[in-house]
Amino acid sequence: METLSIVGVFILTLFLGMPIAFVLGITGLVMVLFIDVPLVVLPNRMWSQLGTFPFLAVPFFILAGEIMNEAGITQRLVSFANLLVGRIRGGLGQVNIIASMLFAGITGSAIGDTAALGSIMIPAMEKEGYDKDFSVAVTASSSIIGPIIPPSLLMIILGVAAEQSIGTLFVAGYVPGILIGVSLMILTYFISIKRNYTFRAERTSFRQGLIIFRKALIPLLMPIIIIVGILAGIFTATEAAAVACVYALFVGLFVTKTLKLKRLPDLFIRSALLTASLHLIVSMSGISGFAVTVLQLAEKMSAAVTQFSTNPFVILLLLNIVLLIIGMFMEPTVSIIILVPILFPMIEALGIHPVHFGIIMLMNLTIGVATPPLGLVLFTASSVGKIPVERVVMAIWPFLLIEFVVLLLITYIPALTLTIPRWLGLLA
Repeated sequence: METLSIVGVFILTLFLGMPIAFVLGITGLVMVLFIDVPLVVLPNRMWSQLGTFPFLAVPFFILAGEIMNEAGITQRLVSFANLLVGRIRGGLGQVNIIASMLFAGITGSAIGDTAALGSIMIPAMEKEGYDKDFSVAVTASSSIIGPIIPPSLLMIILGVAAEQSIGTLFVAGYVPGILIGVSLMILTYFISIKRNYTFRAERTSFRQGLIIFRKALIPLLMPIIIIVGILAGIFTATEAAAVACVYALFVGLFVTKTLKLKRLPDLFIRSALLTASLHLIVSMSGISGFAVTVLQLAEKMSAAVTQFSTNPFVILLLLNIVLLIIGMFMEPTVSIIILVPILFPMIEALGIHPVHFGIIMLMNLTIGVATPPLGLVLFTASSVGKIPVERVVMAIWPFLLIEFVVLLLITYIPALTLTIPRWLGLLA
C-alpha cells in the first residue's frame, strides 16, 4: 500500500506538469506520512543534501562550462579534429565524432555538445555532400559521449549522491567513452563507403598543423589539468572545479580573446540560475531520500528483485532496460538524484562494484537522452539541423544500436571500467 501510494503520487504530479523539484518534494511529504517523525526534521534533511563539500564543485563546473562555450573554443576543436581524422573515409563525420570526444572533456553536456557542434558541423557536412539526416544523426549520437568522458557534471552529482570518489568515477569513464567514439567512427566509415560520400584528402602542411595544434592545445589542457591534479592529490574535485573556472577565464580573456568582461555578469547569472534550480531539486530529494531510508524501500526492492532472480547477469539486464526507458523520459540529473538511494544499496548487496554500476547507470541515462521517442537530444538536434524530429529518429537508429552493443560490453565486462582505476591504486 505504501509503495503504490508513493508511486501514484509521483506519477500524478509528474503528469500534471509540476516542476520536478516540487514533484520530489510532494512525493517525499507523502512518504513521510507513513513514518512517525516530526516535520521539523525535514528542513534539516533538505539542508544536509547541499552541505557536502564535493557538491560545491557543481556551480563551479557549470560556470566553467558557460565560460568555455562563450570563449569560442568550438571552432578550434573542430579544426584540430579535422587535422587528426579529416582524411579518413567519412571525413567530416569522423571529425564530428572526434570533436564530440574533445568537447566532452570541457563541457560534459550532451545537449550542449549537440547545440555547439551541430551549429558548425551540420552545415559543413551538408555543404560537402553528406545527407542532412546523416549529419544530424552523427551529431546527436556522438553527443552522448559528453557526460561519460571526464570531467563530467553528471559524474560529480553521481559521486556525491552515491558517496563514491569523483576522481575514481572520472578515470573509470575514459574507456567507455572512447569505446563509444571508436565504434561510432567505424560505423561512419562503412556508411560513408556504402553511400559513396566524398571526402577531401588534402594534406595539411606541417606549419599549418602546428598552428592548429597550438590553437587547440590550451583549451584541451583544462581536462588534463583537472584529472592529473585530482589523481596527484594536488587538489580535490571541488578545488579542481574552481581551478577550471580560473583556467576558463584565462582562455577566454587572453587566449581566444573572444570573452568580453561585459559578458561576465550574464554568464554568472545564467550559471547561478542553473545552479539554483539544481540545488532546489537536490534539496527536495533530501526529503524523499530520508523517507526511502526509514521505510527501507531499497531493501524491499532488493528483496523483490532477488525473488525474481539472484543472477547478477539477469538483474543487470533488467536494470539496463529500466534505466534506458527512464533516460528517454527524464533528465539524467533528476534520474540520478531519485534512483541512486534506491538502486545502489541493492547492487552492492548483489556484489556489483558501485563504480562499475555508476558508469553503467550514466551510460544508460545518456543514451536514453538520444533515444526515441522523447530523448531531449533528438529535439535539440532537430532544431539545430532544421529537420523534423521524425527524420532524426529514423537516421539515428544504426548509431544507437552500436551504442547499445558497447553498453552491453561495459555491463558484462567490468574490467573495461575498473582496470585503469585499479592500476592507479584508486580501487582496492
